[in-house]
Formats: sequence, C-alpha cells, structure tokens
Amino acid sequence: MRLLLFWLLLAGCQDPFGFEPGDPTKPDPPGPPVLKWPENGEMIVNYAYPQDVVLEWFAVKGAGFYQVEVYNDSVPGPGSLHVRRPDVAGSSVGVRFTRWGFYYWRVRAASRSWNNYTAWSELRRFLLPDPSVDNRGEGSGRTDAAGRRREQAIAGYR
Repeated sequence: MRLLLFWLLLAGCQDPFGFEPGDPTKPDPPGPPVLKWPENGEMIVNYAYPQDVVLEWFAVKGAGFYQVEVYNDSVPGPGSLHVRRPDVAGSSVGVRFTRWGFYYWRVRAASRSWNNYTAWSELRRFLLPDPSVDNRGEGSGRTDAAGRRREQAIAGYR
C-alpha cells in the first residue's frame, strides 16, 4: 500500500524538488529577498580550504525564516545541490566549502502568515579560486563592512 501511495504521489508531482503546498485562505507572500553578498561574479579571495562563506541578503518584512540553496551549476536541481538550509532564522548564513570553483546561490522567505513561500531570489554566482593559481593581483582588494577581504569580479568571471 505504501509503495502504491508513493508512486501515485510521484506521478502527480512533475517536479518533487520544487513542490510547495499553498493555503488559499492566507495572503500572498511579498516579493523575494534581495541578495546582498557575495555580489554576482565576485571572487572571494581565501585560498585555504575548507572555508566558510557568509551569504547575506536583505530581510523580508514578516518573514519567519528563510531557505537557502547553493549549487555548483547554474541550473538549480537536485544533482547540482551543494547545500540546502531549510530554516535559517536571520538574514545571513555561513556555508562551508571544501573545493574551489563557481557556486550559485539563491534565497526565499517563508512565514506562517503567508499562503506560500516567496519566489526565489535571483540566482547569483561567485568564485572560490583555485589555490594553485595566483589570482590575487586581479581584483581590487576592497574590504566590506564586516572587514572581509573582497575582490571585484575579474575579467571573464561574470
């Protein structure tokens, strides 16, 4: 019986990875979160692995929690999912990376007061550089408000 129920549910849901139930008695959610850092195309200069990268976004009014997804491919999907945090309380989260490369991230907000999640934010890309290649002279070397070393996107990475 359980197997039959599983197959019926699977057949009715074309994309189980993206399934989100709604409650029509509650109001629609506001717009999606706006991503703050890292900026799109940014190279984060820290050649030590593993490393933690703090992803930041602007809070959505009324949000109870956020869902954050990080991928290693520009097409989000289960096969390219690096990490999924389903219940982030604030407007930032630290994510551990053990390998260099391009990563893509997005965020959406949720609240028990809304009929569904917000739409996903834009999908942003950032680069964790290959430690065997010295890219340190390519960027601007700016520091953000939290004191983290930042590099502007270098040619060909946007």
